[in-house]
Amino acid sequence: MRLRRLKLGSVDVLVCIPDELAERIRSLVGLRRRVRLSDDSPRPHGTSASTDVTAAGRDLERRVDEIEWYHTIDLGQGVVTPGLFDHRPYLSEYRIPDRLDGMKVLDVATFDGFWAFELERRGAEVVALDLSTFAELDLPPRVRAGMPPGLGREIGQGFELCRTVLGSKVRREVLSVYELSPERLGKFDLVFMGDLLLHLMNPMKALQNVCRVTAGEAIVVDVFHPVLPGRLVTYESGVSHCIWWYLSYGALEQMVRDAGFGTVECVNRFPLHHAKQQEDGRPRPWRAVFKARP
Repeated sequence: MRLRRLKLGSVDVLVCIPDELAERIRSLVGLRRRVRLSDDSPRPHGTSASTDVTAAGRDLERRVDEIEWYHTIDLGQGVVTPGLFDHRPYLSEYRIPDRLDGMKVLDVATFDGFWAFELERRGAEVVALDLSTFAELDLPPRVRAGMPPGLGREIGQGFELCRTVLGSKVRREVLSVYELSPERLGKFDLVFMGDLLLHLMNPMKALQNVCRVTAGEAIVVDVFHPVLPGRLVTYESGVSHCIWWYLSYGALEQMVRDAGFGTVECVNRFPLHHAKQQEDGRPRPWRAVFKARP
């Protein structure tokens, strides 16, 4: 326990908190990373490097720089959001159909909206589900009781900027996955949920609710540790990086089956990488991609 200086947006805050909590807050709030648009940055095909375009790009750069980003999203005009996770090189690993024309699709826990906008690009009518503020995350009670200023900030600023810039029609619904139901949002031809279960206090409740709103197929992608045998689960308490569980592949697969789906198929497994990973000698976690039908 020590006095720590945390930068929350433009405000410096001094708080007395454990080291592990300070690290988790930095993970959630993110480190400010500036994005630059140079004169020779790649531009959309057919766009000239005119003064007007450059000015528009500079303004977009400024707006991007005011937001802490989780997803890396290409906004055009040479501007890419500096997200912690860049899913673009791994799109094919998720086994999402190339075309989703005419399909009603739900993106669960959308955050900055990378997957929602990608699903829309493939032709879907998309509803994006997320929380209102960081204070609504599944935090341990002892952490929530001493929650420092800043975690009450809104979720969705990045999403709204991307939706405006991209001219998207994705509809964002402020709703916890624990409240998800056919009565609230109806049913969907496709439900996508990625990297959420390890951050939830009650992952089975989330999976059951996803099953309830799936009329066609659900794509459930989440993290597993390849060195954990059988159906072993380790409890991480939600303190560090808001991670509650490390699951073996067997446990993750069985949880999807137990949620109520009639058929469950694992269609891919691949290594998990992100911007802050370090070479520390520990086994890297993987992602498993499940396609499930009621």
